[in-house]
Amino acid sequence: MESGDESEKKKVQIEFPYSEVARAKVPKAFEVAETVATEWVNDGSFENIPVGHPVAQVAVAAGLRKAKQVEKKLEEKGVFAMAKMGLEYAKSKFKK
Repeated sequence: MESGDESEKKKVQIEFPYSEVARAKVPKAFEVAETVATEWVNDGSFENIPVGHPVAQVAVAAGLRKAKQVEKKLEEKGVFAMAKMGLEYAKSKFKK
């Protein structure tokens, strides 16, 4: 039975040209990638990443939580906003 939190989570599905071919060849990789992406977007705990071994799962979860903390700190400091402005500036120079 799903809890309210589970039904509110936005499920991420990774799609790109010919992704259905890649998904057919390596479905486990897509399952892991989509689980990580879903947890990332929804600020999850990364505890249900299907890596196949409990110790690996703990290590993966710890690493992803740390990466998410770093991302949040960078967002708070405005690093991403500055990078986006720089990218837009560079794009505008190339168009001229």
